[in-house]
Amino acid sequence: QPLRIGSAGISFASKNHPIERSPPVKTGSPFSVIVTAILLALSMLLVSACWQRGSKTPAEAKARLAAAVAARDPARLWKALDLATQWSWMTVLRAGRESYDITLSNVPEGQQRERMLRRFEPAATSENAAALFAKSLAADVWPALAAQLAAAGDRAPVVNAAGTEAEILWPAGRLLFRKASRLAFGWGFAGLADEAEALKRAAGADLEALRTNAADYERAAVRGLR
Repeated sequence: QPLRIGSAGISFASKNHPIERSPPVKTGSPFSVIVTAILLALSMLLVSACWQRGSKTPAEAKARLAAAVAARDPARLWKALDLATQWSWMTVLRAGRESYDITLSNVPEGQQRERMLRRFEPAATSENAAALFAKSLAADVWPALAAQLAAAGDRAPVVNAAGTEAEILWPAGRLLFRKASRLAFGWGFAGLADEAEALKRAAGADLEALRTNAADYERAAVRGLR
């Protein structure tokens, strides 16, 4: 769903349609678990490689955000994000792709199937997490971020005592930047982190439900053949 930013923060243009869940069952072989772990590790390495171009200081992270907003460039905004936000989007991408495949293979034809395919299609057709992020941005994100930067003015982000966060505060809002736990990853804009985390949780819940329902469909098909 497109991201939208309003006075109360960022929300989504449309509500999720929860998938009806049955009690969870274990699926997948040990081999598939190993493959999934390997793919996850490779994904993290890919993000790490991209993040080497990140910001060395909070002030640089703010400048990178400002340049992305001025250009209204989703690719530049992606590079301005903090690492945790990018990882959340990578999880959304992987979960959405698997959910799309499960839906194609297991969900009976009908309106529910078509609705679910439309829901997971953005992830299934995105080359990477950055592309999915770009698809998900609503047009009003840009003026909202521009307004926040204008309110922040020339003030530099103030780093907390732990050295992990930096922010610019004003009465109506703030700009937040975070530093990854690994020093090489640097600083990034964390203002979209909460919404990315919410999307990650929802995508994971959808995938879990689909895996369970896929097992139910398989058992029903077996019973039908007897």
